[in-house]
Amino acid sequence: MRYAIGIDLGGTNIAVGLVNEKYELMRKASQPTGADRPWQEIVADMAALALRLMTDSGLDAADCAGIGVGSPGTCNAATGEVVYSNNIRWAHVPLGSEITRLTGRPCRVSNDANCAAMGETVAGAAKGCRNVVLMTLGTGVGGGLIVNGELVEGMDSAGAELGHTTLIADGEPCTCGRRGCVESYASATALIRQARAAAKAHPESLLNRVEIDAKAVYDGMDQGDAVAAEVVRQYEAWLSEAITNMVNLLRPEMLLLGGGVSGQGERLTAPLNNYVREHCFGGDLSYVTKIATASLGNLAGIIGAAALCLREQKRTPLLLSPAYKDYLWGGEKLKGAYGKQTAMTPLAESWEVSCHPDGPSVVMNGPWAGRTLADYLAAHPADQGERALAYGEFPLLIKFIDAAKPLSVQVHPGDDYARQYENAQGKTEMWYVAEAEEGAGIYYGFKEAITLQQMKEAIAASTLTEALNWAPAKKGDVFFIPAGTVHAIGAGLLIAEVQQSSNLTYRVYDYGRLGADGKPRALHIDKALAVSKREYPHADSGAEDPVAIPGGESQVLVRCERFTVSRLRVKGAMAGMCGRESFRALLCLAGEGAVLWDGQAVALRQGQSVFLPAGLGAYSLAGEMELLTAEV
Repeated sequence: MRYAIGIDLGGTNIAVGLVNEKYELMRKASQPTGADRPWQEIVADMAALALRLMTDSGLDAADCAGIGVGSPGTCNAATGEVVYSNNIRWAHVPLGSEITRLTGRPCRVSNDANCAAMGETVAGAAKGCRNVVLMTLGTGVGGGLIVNGELVEGMDSAGAELGHTTLIADGEPCTCGRRGCVESYASATALIRQARAAAKAHPESLLNRVEIDAKAVYDGMDQGDAVAAEVVRQYEAWLSEAITNMVNLLRPEMLLLGGGVSGQGERLTAPLNNYVREHCFGGDLSYVTKIATASLGNLAGIIGAAALCLREQKRTPLLLSPAYKDYLWGGEKLKGAYGKQTAMTPLAESWEVSCHPDGPSVVMNGPWAGRTLADYLAAHPADQGERALAYGEFPLLIKFIDAAKPLSVQVHPGDDYARQYENAQGKTEMWYVAEAEEGAGIYYGFKEAITLQQMKEAIAASTLTEALNWAPAKKGDVFFIPAGTVHAIGAGLLIAEVQQSSNLTYRVYDYGRLGADGKPRALHIDKALAVSKREYPHADSGAEDPVAIPGGESQVLVRCERFTVSRLRVKGAMAGMCGRESFRALLCLAGEGAVLWDGQAVALRQGQSVFLPAGLGAYSLAGEMELLTAEV
């Protein structure tokens, strides 16, 4: 059973609930907000309440799919930021990232009315519906839209402000600064204002004998007070027009009313249903939206916030931003056509697809923008795919390498040695030569087999390179470097590398160079001797012949136990399929185009990388570009 925490943040109270995957509220807690406090204290209380609910329920953090928060005001769902909330006087508060920092669980943030709409859709009056509008008639008029089962929030999550659409041009002033908004006529505040004005003009009205609120106005009508009845008639006329506009615009299955006025139930909704049936476009021939009251009350926000984490999100390709490395042998080529924007000089490597703690890549698009790929996959482990999950950790690291100077002679350990002595993965890798200067090449294994003693002596005498196999390299060449192969990238090469997710490098020889501290860089000779294969390299990359396919050409370059890497040449449109067995990483070597899926697109150009989640399904590549694809 999966669970999530839902938090309904209000100006008065913080309400927190544990919700299961059936959208049943299992446990609830609350405390006063104390809205005059610094936001850091309020968020700390929210996190503490969430953690306490998990502990009291006997749940581990892994049992919790995440923490959803419904906040008043404008919330950016993509960044988890509360942009502005007048209720709690917040501006640009990083709510989502702070909750994640304090709890260790992913957090999703949305407007509280959006969460209430989601709650009513998954567990309340609109359960089973895929197209729902919620209008909350309280101090203001809030709104939430569900279209095809998904929240519609608009750019920067600033949409669905139903209360701030115009009902009467140049009408009553609104709190937003405009005039004639729906909120100025259809909120509970507006009804009370209208009733007070009517009572003042009619001293005989029963409204002068009570404390006026929405219920008192309707009670007065029921008691035969003509003034109260006229106030209700006019209020419902304005509300009916606002609702009819929503129906004509969206034609949802249901339009739910929440907030204080909705407590009038059917005596409110019956006349509204009649009006909409008579006045909506095509009402006598097409489906007419049903108007009803919300049923979950204050629980809607908690359940809806939890649903932000519990509902299976549509998988989308993730455009990634790399981590950069400024090793002393690097150059400046990656800052040109490859579009790398960093002040690092030199720029040696860009870690394009990485969950390694030494340099994780960052998501650039969608709700996880600004978060690391590692964070995303911690929250969505199935998106790695069945084969990747079997490794117990993210298996690959993909990078660009710009070698303006030769790299050190080095070797990487295999899995057995790395696990025993380093508590890490080993490192098998492959290189694709993206650019090569005249005369460039690599050291790749030994010219012939040598003994351990001979290798020790060559290292001590600084003559190791004389024993190594030198392989010229040109653009388009592929080299497969199994763990244990002594190697070095020569100067003048720009390489795309796919490797196991490891940063273990045993340096054997470094040309006597000094590091940034002015001292010779460390060598790891004993470890290198322990893992090195002292022979001519016989590894076959597994490269296959290119195959013409619709939209271009495909060629498998390396097929080994740990990964498969292919080269795609796209001209036009090329169809693809990403199943549940493995994610797929795309690295654009040249040209530009886009990844297309489900009516959406992610633009892609030279130097950029995209992560396709396992289970994405059908997608296509469009444009004119050359790509490397990697999967496990």
